Amino acid sequence: MNRLKAWIMAAVVCVLVGGCRDEDAVAPAFIHIEAMELVPTPLQNYTSKAGFCSAEIVSCYVEVFRRGGTSIEMLGLFELPFTAPVLYNGEVEYLVVSPAIKISGIAGTQSYYPFYTRDTIRNLTLTAGDTLRLDTLRVRHRVGLESIQLFEPFEYSPETPNTASLAMDSIVWHPNDPENACSGNGYVSVPVADTVSYVPFSINRDFYVNGATSIVYLELDSRSDVPFEVYMHSRYTAGGAIDQQRVMVVNPSDHWQHIYINLGRTWSWFNYHPDFRISFAALNVAGKGGEIRIDNVKFLSSSALH
Repeated sequence: MNRLKAWIMAAVVCVLVGGCRDEDAVAPAFIHIEAMELVPTPLQNYTSKAGFCSAEIVSCYVEVFRRGGTSIEMLGLFELPFTAPVLYNGEVEYLVVSPAIKISGIAGTQSYYPFYTRDTIRNLTLTAGDTLRLDTLRVRHRVGLESIQLFEPFEYSPETPNTASLAMDSIVWHPNDPENACSGNGYVSVPVADTVSYVPFSINRDFYVNGATSIVYLELDSRSDVPFEVYMHSRYTAGGAIDQQRVMVVNPSDHWQHIYINLGRTWSWFNYHPDFRISFAALNVAGKGGEIRIDNVKFLSSSALH
């Protein structure tokens, strides 16, 4: 079925560009990618911690450089898994596959995630009618510890027994519940009574990012019975009062979902003031109550990824 869809796609492209004469037609070859997986980075032990490589890579950009070519060609953005036609047969010097994510959970804003590496596959051959199967590709983080100001403190440690409680307020810490955690043994939850419509909870620390060109993201895994909002708190100027702006609303989900929250646009409303805080609020508008579960919170920033 994927092969048939790919042939149809190739035919539609041919018609849209003005029709193909028989002597000009090229029988397509095909590229198949099953998935992209985030894996620990060699020599960086912190990336092997439980939940650090939690990710949701939903699609990818594919670029090809033909042997003897003069420039790299963009094949397009493809939702994983996919089989795509390529109107070219012969030697390929390299393919570049860039992992893409849903920014702030919105399907219409899929973009390359700059904190992940691209995968480059070299010395390939495309044959008309055949499918080049790349199956599952593996990517890693591009950043070091200096770019990570927070990684989920929900796993129990005898050295820091109160880490989760110190990191977030108004939460219940579950340090040894692997069956309900997204990864590892620990996670936190926020109980929401059916009689309460608004339940605030916060990350208890300041984040500091200097430079308006920095890329700033908050990542988290959530599983919730009610929607909750994400807020940013900062100043408009160095001497101004602290203000609050809503970043987004996270919808309920009966399964763990990984969300990449782009803080850059909201940060710009604060004139890129270098320090800010992040908070949340449960919105129980339906009066049903329930629970919000959160795991694998990660704050990433860098000015060296452009």
